[in-house]
Amino acid sequence: PISERLLVVVAVVAAVDLIKNVQVQAMIGPPSSAATEFVAHIGSHSRVPVLSYSATSPSLSPAQTPFFVRAAVNDSFQAAPVAAVLDAFRWRAAAVVYEDSPYGSGILPALADALQGAGAKIMDRTAVPVDATDDRLDALLYRLRAMPTRVFVVHMLHNVAGRLFRRAKMLGMMSDGYIWVATDGVATFMDRFSPEEVDAMQGVVSLRPYVQETDAVKNFSARFKARLRRDHPTVDDVREPTVLRFWAYDTAWAIAAAAESAGVAGPAFQTPQTSAPLTDLDRLGVSATGTALLNAVLSTTFDGLAGKFRLVDGQLQPPAYEVVNIIGKGARTVGFWTPEFGITQDLNAGSAKTLRQILWPGEPRDTPRGWTVSPSGLPLRVSVPTKRGFTQFVDVGNVTATGRRNITGYCIDVFDEVMKIMPYPVSYVYDPYPDSPESYEKLVDQVSSQVSTCQSSRVLETICSFDLFDQRDVDFHPLVVYILSK
Repeated sequence: PISERLLVVVAVVAAVDLIKNVQVQAMIGPPSSAATEFVAHIGSHSRVPVLSYSATSPSLSPAQTPFFVRAAVNDSFQAAPVAAVLDAFRWRAAAVVYEDSPYGSGILPALADALQGAGAKIMDRTAVPVDATDDRLDALLYRLRAMPTRVFVVHMLHNVAGRLFRRAKMLGMMSDGYIWVATDGVATFMDRFSPEEVDAMQGVVSLRPYVQETDAVKNFSARFKARLRRDHPTVDDVREPTVLRFWAYDTAWAIAAAAESAGVAGPAFQTPQTSAPLTDLDRLGVSATGTALLNAVLSTTFDGLAGKFRLVDGQLQPPAYEVVNIIGKGARTVGFWTPEFGITQDLNAGSAKTLRQILWPGEPRDTPRGWTVSPSGLPLRVSVPTKRGFTQFVDVGNVTATGRRNITGYCIDVFDEVMKIMPYPVSYVYDPYPDSPESYEKLVDQVSSQVSTCQSSRVLETICSFDLFDQRDVDFHPLVVYILSK
């Protein structure tokens, strides 16, 4: 396959040729976010509108390249429905697996904010190279498997996702207890996956933009499939067009309507009149009609195949999202998400705010809990002060028949209850701090003098790794101090 870098070069060369030799008034494409970023800068320099129906990365912004128009939905809009799916099952921790490209990494800030708003935390972020070998994929998956969380959020395109899920199945990570929630890079491109890849994705939950099945959509789909059969008679399985096809059709319709509205008759480019040396971009000239055409595009509204075509700040507005469950040879709709009502079973008013029954990987009877005890994890050692006298808060008793001390008290009860409601289980043991006249002061000093610096002591390494303290918490004098150590 052609590398992403080569695709970028091909797109840039094509854009320069279209502006220099054809003097186009607008361009549609290119398909990838990485290539579109370069072409958008060229278009903005020459004042030629660049419309893309597939460049969805939030790293691309009409604010930075004003002649770029996103006739698709910004990927950051998917963060809220992903967080809503996790919140519906009360999963409070997840690992994010994303494609190592502008498309893949662009969603991370919005996803972190959305999950935090839903009370969930990103435990790990794993970047998957688009050209990763099977060995590389296995190494990444082994690391994910060693984590206590079993909830994985996947954001990548079909060519990377298919290989990832095949390797995950071979490593036993598409079995009972595992949860995979994917963005629309999976469900939107179900027709691109091989039968082996679809078989490996059984139980995956994914999103895709909702498209209402109107008469216009049915008519377009019928004509699209008939044309495909005529042009490619050897293709046996002709599937329904995806939302990307609808966005492409609506984009072409929008630029045609805008050209008619703006009264653009023909190309007209102006070359800067200056005595200073001109760069290659300067020699392309500036479109005299580009600004008027851009304004016409931005104000164009109509009922398109994919829904209402309306641009706000140069971007298509988010539709409802379908939540689908990959079962058998395809995907089954299990619910919807809208900005107004969140998760619902249907788009009807008053619909239940839950998802329909989901068949998870391994086909468990109950919803997976989302975590497991890490096989490589060590128990936390919770240091408690040994004090004489008032023991209602913490009482370090005598050694029992099992060789352990009997540690009780109000603070112990509170700590036990807090650990019970953690998003995944944490094994821990209580470790009495040596009794001496200054033991309590030494215990407090360890927190106030060393926690914020994360020095090499074993106690402090675990404090920092579990994020139970930060620099704002170190100057205090509580009645009881908990110190976590290995």
